Amino acid sequence: MEKIIIERICVLSYNESSDIKIDSSFQDDLNFDDLDLAELYMDLEEKLKITIDYNLFYEIKTVGDLISYVKKLI
Repeated sequence: MEKIIIERICVLSYNESSDIKIDSSFQDDLNFDDLDLAELYMDLEEKLKITIDYNLFYEIKTVGDLISYVKKLI
């Protein structure tokens, strides 16, 4: 599951997986905007067969936050 998340982040951010850290901020470190985050969430919902609560959109700030949240859903 973590591998899928990191792969999707790499595709959307044009970074190598070695550049993605647990504490990487989507906005500050990976330069994600709201559209990038929405696309990431939709990709993960499709690939992992989960439903992400979009009310938490702005609470998930780092890669680690997202991984922790998705782990709770699986």
